[in-house]
Amino acid sequence: MPHKGLKIAKSMKLFSDALEVMPGGASSNARLWQTAQFCPIYTPCTIFAKRAYGANIWDVDGNKYIDYRLGFGPIILGHSYPAVSEALHREERKGTVYALDNELELKVSERIIDMVPSAEMVRFSVTGTEATMHAIRLARAYTGKDVILKFEGHFHGDHDYLLYSTSPPYTTRKRPYAQSAGIPKAIDRLVKVETFNNFDAIEKTVKENHRRLAAIILEPIMGNAAGIMPKPGYLKFLKELCDDYDVLLIFDEVKTGFRVARGGAQELFGVRPNISTIGKAMSNGYPISAIVGEEDIMQHFGPGPHKVTHGGTYASNPVSLTAADATLNILKNREVYGRLYRYGEKLMKGISAILEEQDVQAVVQGHPTMFQYVPTDRKEIHNYRELGNSAGMELYAKIQYWLLTKGVMLDEDSQECWYTCLAHSSRNDLKPTLDAFRFAVERAKNSKFKATRFKLPQNTA
Repeated sequence: MPHKGLKIAKSMKLFSDALEVMPGGASSNARLWQTAQFCPIYTPCTIFAKRAYGANIWDVDGNKYIDYRLGFGPIILGHSYPAVSEALHREERKGTVYALDNELELKVSERIIDMVPSAEMVRFSVTGTEATMHAIRLARAYTGKDVILKFEGHFHGDHDYLLYSTSPPYTTRKRPYAQSAGIPKAIDRLVKVETFNNFDAIEKTVKENHRRLAAIILEPIMGNAAGIMPKPGYLKFLKELCDDYDVLLIFDEVKTGFRVARGGAQELFGVRPNISTIGKAMSNGYPISAIVGEEDIMQHFGPGPHKVTHGGTYASNPVSLTAADATLNILKNREVYGRLYRYGEKLMKGISAILEEQDVQAVVQGHPTMFQYVPTDRKEIHNYRELGNSAGMELYAKIQYWLLTKGVMLDEDSQECWYTCLAHSSRNDLKPTLDAFRFAVERAKNSKFKATRFKLPQNTA
């Protein structure tokens, strides 16, 4: 049964109703919290949100939280940021979908080209999944080769070509591991999987497969694996390797773009990929993404059988473009990132100090705008396998629950990052967060919870 420390009756009722009309009770598997095996709380049950503003989110049971999930990263300024909301509400009165070009496409494209080092041309889409799908199609068309190499623990959307080895069992051998039913087995031969941050392994694989290898795609910072950072020089090494063997380098910056720096991770690390995908923080929460890259590559998009097909009814809709324009207008100011970094650095430092104070061995890793703590006896974590062999999921699950009871929300998935936004402030949010974290660690260490499972109707399978 749910723990008495957190009110969730309305969420549970709505979840029960949702099970009757939606498979699993949600429209995204990631919203189904499932840590009941570690901690007897309300899971598996998605929390039903009621509203969000600034750095806070409220649920239907009246619980208020300082939000560090921020929609899995899109909220870079704060929920319902006035300058963004007001601009798009003015625009939506003019129209929502035209099936024609509009001047905003040019304006936002020019902003992106000015801010993102690799962006010489831009094509808009709606979701990160669409962006990466079209990016690899573009890479294949440009190179005339079919195989794509990705890394374990890197997530690039839900399409068949890249939904491999995003979270494979830690005991499996290194191979393309399909993460969903329904992916044709024939696609296995079009995907290569390597270990992130291993210089020798990637060089060997590229040397052996470069004649078939169209591109390497990666998250420059592992936003879906606890914020693992690239080793010094690793991204530069990948770019040089790709250049030497006529392979394209694709940065999936759907999470890191405009979040970790004005020009994304490619600016932060000083490495310019051939193609990039961006989204999420670009519009502070409105649905938009983009494929950007070098002009000679991007020119392969176009109509006709010898060009790359790309389209979408909602691509470059004026409402999302307005949100992007307003957001990027704020993010073009580098002082904004100074504020973001300072808050995140204080938070990371405070969390690390509390874990040390409470005698919990852990690594706090990532970037000040997207990071995670990992209970482990390792000094550093460099790849997915090391993460899996280190993570103390039971302790993390208990800490996450006790944080909820104190009004601090992070994701139940220990591999999802904490995200910060401009609305988080040292005055209002830092001390309450760290006080809650200290309380949560203390309670989690002394908790007598035993593993349980909340029974749900059969159709949740």
